[in-house]
Formats: sequence, structure tokens, C-alpha cells
Amino acid sequence: MEPEDIKNHWRDWSVTHGTSLRATTKTPTAKEMEIDALTRAFRRIVDAPEATGRVLEVGCGNGQNCLRLAGVFPALNFTGVDYIGEMVAAAMAVRDAAGIDASRLDFHEDDAMVLGAVDGQFDIVFTDRCLINFNTDDLQKQAISTIAERIVPGGHLIMIENSQQTYGRQNRARELLGLEPRSPAEFNHFFDEEVILPHLEELGLHVLDIEDFLSLHDLALYVLVPAINGGVVDYDHPLVEAAMRLNIGLSNTMPDGLGALGQNRLYFCRKSAGA
Repeated sequence: MEPEDIKNHWRDWSVTHGTSLRATTKTPTAKEMEIDALTRAFRRIVDAPEATGRVLEVGCGNGQNCLRLAGVFPALNFTGVDYIGEMVAAAMAVRDAAGIDASRLDFHEDDAMVLGAVDGQFDIVFTDRCLINFNTDDLQKQAISTIAERIVPGGHLIMIENSQQTYGRQNRARELLGLEPRSPAEFNHFFDEEVILPHLEELGLHVLDIEDFLSLHDLALYVLVPAINGGVVDYDHPLVEAAMRLNIGLSNTMPDGLGALGQNRLYFCRKSAGA
């Protein structure tokens, strides 16, 4: 899918779903796991709830991540940017409904390739299924390069993005149960880690950890439920919700203990002090 078509896709979803979670994700269980993973990653950086700092989310959608994280880390200042104006308007509505002041949680229309609507550098920059919307490896690398410039030396980049490598392992699990392999949505280009990971290092962004935070959930949703459900993915199946709860519980004591089979991974990076 061409870049303008991808943008139109998300504009249509924003118009259709507004402030609903559905504007950015098909399943609330995966969103809960993303919030849990982001919260744990932030706690590795922020050692106390009263610690201050600037946070930028690139590709904030309708603001769900920033809103939840702002509640957990009340002393941090959050800024979200998205290239869909309708998403930004919805994010502002979500913020205002929660009664959070714009001085603590602000949103702007901006492009990850530019980031011209925000000033200065940030202590933490994060993405959540944003960069997979750039349809080539080169465009993804360009966006990451732009993002790197917005991180303070010694600051952190956290990315939740889909991986070609773990997606392939998930498809092999499907094939073991007689299911056809799945294909990514046409508006997504998953990370090729053989390309992206070296690029991060070139930018002085050292990958300290890669967490597979939803393997059990994804095995239930995309492998086990379809295996007993005529091949159909059912986002509301009770097994998926149970897998989410178990996966979150286990992730808090044994991260990565469930293998690398989820289609999303959390990349935890620190920028060199001299970069």
C-alpha cells in the first residue's frame, strides 16, 4: 500500500471510531498488554513516581497510551504527535474528558519524518505500532534517525513494533496445527531486525533488551483459538482474555519466559551519552 493510502486508512479509522480504542487496535487484550509492557519499561527508567522528565510518543493515535501512562507517572510531562489530524483531535478530547491539563499532556499533528511541531529533546521517546506504517526498510530507518535526534544523550527509546522474525515463528506454530500462515495487513511493513537493529547501533541507540511480552496471548489468539474454531480468529474468545491475564502476571516475574512467538516486541534502547 502506498504512503498516502496508508494515511487515508488511518484517517478513515479515526473518523469512524473517534475516541474509542478501536481507532488503533482490534483487540483490547493486546492493548492492555502493551500498556503493561510500557509501564514496566518506564519503571526501569523512572525510579520514583515523583521523578520528572519529558516524554514524547511518536504516533500517539487517539491518546490512549499517553493518558494511561500519565496516570501512572504523574510527574512526567507527556507530548503525543500523530500525522492524522483527526487522531490528534480525538486525543485532545480523551485528555479533556479525563480532566488533565494540556501543560502535562499535549498533542500535536506532526510527521515522524519531521517532528517539527515539538521543541527540544526528550528523556523518553516511545512508539507503539507506529513505524510499521512506513512501507519500506529505508523509510523506517529515516524515521528512527529523526526520532534519535529528539532523545537527550543518555535518554531512552522504547518501541513496540511488529517483527518479521517473531511473526514467522508464530506462523510456523500455526502450520504445526494445520493452519495456513497469516499475512500482515497491507498497510503494515513489519520490522526486519537484520536491518533495523544495526541501524539503531549506528545512531548510538544501544538495544539493552528486547522483550517478547505477549507470546502466550498471541499463541492463544492466532494459533490455539483458530485451531479449535475452524481457522477463525476470535478476539472476544474467553481463552484470549485468560491468556492475557496469565501473560501479564508471568511477565511481571519472568519476562521472556514464554518464548519469542508474539508478533509485537518491545525494544528497549538507551542513547549514548556522547551521541
